[in-house]
Amino acid sequence: MTNLLNHIKTINTNSRQQMAQNPGWYIGMLSEDPKHWSEMGILTVEDYERYELETYIYDAHKTAFGVKGRHYKFSEMTLEELKAEADYISKACDQAMAEEEQAEKEAKAKFEKRVSDMIQTGAKDRETAIRWILQAEGLEDEKDAGYICYSLGLSYDDEKMFQNLGA
Repeated sequence: MTNLLNHIKTINTNSRQQMAQNPGWYIGMLSEDPKHWSEMGILTVEDYERYELETYIYDAHKTAFGVKGRHYKFSEMTLEELKAEADYISKACDQAMAEEEQAEKEAKAKFEKRVSDMIQTGAKDRETAIRWILQAEGLEDEKDAGYICYSLGLSYDDEKMFQNLGA
């Protein structure tokens, strides 16, 4: 348990240093209470590594494949198998995120073309063109700008475009 707590303290120290070097960053601190880890059955650094890998694989599986990794039998996997699966999931996440970014770029270009087309066909300005697009999509009464972005395939970074339209 002493090795585990020292390992966790080192992680927390490194996290604090990263936050000090990067204003605006927030990194959650790990509990340094031995009771917390004992109750979870985590008593060694290896137990902690397994826990971290299992948690990562379970959660990151959703980013990579759209569903959480409920099908895994973690207790039957070796630490090396967990590390290999985490590497596989990381690559799949990178690919999924790149595909999502590309799809958002394409959706943005399509949206901007629609805005341009609306202006060419009579919308007096960009705001009117966007309002017409929302009406055409049945989103004119939608109050959640994030949902509008989702519906149009746009990045959530584009929410500001819809926040002052009465949307």
